Amino acid sequence: MHLLDRLRTLRDSFVMIPALFITTAIVLSFALVALDRSVAYGPEATSVFFFTVGPEGARGILSAIASTVLSVATMAFSITISVMSTASSSFGPRLVRNFMSDRGNQIVLGTFTSTFLYCLMVMRTIQSDDTDVSQGSFVPHLAVNFSMVLALACVAVLIYFINHIASGIQVSTIATTVQQKYLKLIEKRFHAEEAASEAFESYSDNHLPDAFTYQVHAETNGYVVDIERLTLGKKLAKSIAGVHIFVCPGDHLVKGQLIATIQAPRELDDQQVEQISSTVRQLCSVGESRTEYDDIRFLQDQIVELGVRALSPGTNDPFTLTNSTHELTVGLIRAAQAEHAKNSVFVGGELKVRFEPVEASELVDSAFDNFRSYALNHEQCVIDLLNMAGKVIALGDNEPAVARARWHAAVLLEYFRATKPHDYSLALVTDAYERYVVEHRF
Repeated sequence: MHLLDRLRTLRDSFVMIPALFITTAIVLSFALVALDRSVAYGPEATSVFFFTVGPEGARGILSAIASTVLSVATMAFSITISVMSTASSSFGPRLVRNFMSDRGNQIVLGTFTSTFLYCLMVMRTIQSDDTDVSQGSFVPHLAVNFSMVLALACVAVLIYFINHIASGIQVSTIATTVQQKYLKLIEKRFHAEEAASEAFESYSDNHLPDAFTYQVHAETNGYVVDIERLTLGKKLAKSIAGVHIFVCPGDHLVKGQLIATIQAPRELDDQQVEQISSTVRQLCSVGESRTEYDDIRFLQDQIVELGVRALSPGTNDPFTLTNSTHELTVGLIRAAQAEHAKNSVFVGGELKVRFEPVEASELVDSAFDNFRSYALNHEQCVIDLLNMAGKVIALGDNEPAVARARWHAAVLLEYFRATKPHDYSLALVTDAYERYVVEHRF
């Protein structure tokens, strides 16, 4: 896995933000105590917003804040773990990553833990006349006053945390969060304008010269996390060769599997082939699990899983599937509004990398295939899927995607009829097919 991917994983864990907060708190405690040692506080220093206390009073304030904040931090951790467990069992284990990567949860945990350590670091500097190692009493008044600011911040963060967790566990919030990432990646892969730079991605019918072809095989097992196609194109800028990549993010690799071919108009020597092969493997990041950074199918599967799990016998909530189809429809239509997905990297106007993209028709197939078998027992779910198909047909410009949506709508109606539903249910679904798929009335 690349360093960038490791940093992303660290960023989305409960480690990075709390660690930054803790480091800041420790540095701040040293800085404020040092400032306190250089300033003499007289009676006139006391005001509404600034107070001075003796050594015992300062210890009492810091001790009370530290113990309270630690208790609240423990509660916050417990609530977070409980929510993650609920999300894993109710919505699917793949959605747990969304809770771990949530900046709000990370900041809350960072605020509590850093406040606790700040109070401990400041408390150790307090000296009184009866202390053996002291040369007189010392109370860092500024640092103690700042601990009160941190305590107020912790109260505000606690209120935010309770509201944030309550809203974050709602199905609509989860679906919207995933859909935003899904749409962002669709824009990047289907619609993002070509950058005015030397290297850019675009769609092209052109092919790399293949007079001489050399295979590149995987050297490890795992999932493709990311492929740095632009970087690869730039590294090939001065070479006569190009690279055709056959895998895409989300694919599972087995050691020895073909991942790319090096294609050139003239024969390359062994050193050149080995150098380009090594570059391809380095820029094809392989990890232990799929991620959402560049894997459109993984994000779509999360939305689909949210709806499918809602139809399980233990939950039996078809309205959640309705919500999932609504969120998914937006992404499918946006993908179907592009004639093609980007499949090539150009450097200085020359084709250097050709790759296999995830096409809009593939996304349409995946959505309906995963939903269909679970939705047949719920007429409203079938109607929602017909609505989704009709909107893709009416608003899409990608002919293969539109054709697949029309085919899936017909298959869905045929499958529903095969279940021998009640006449009234069949009439509702048939009417929905005519209204959405044929007449495009929504």
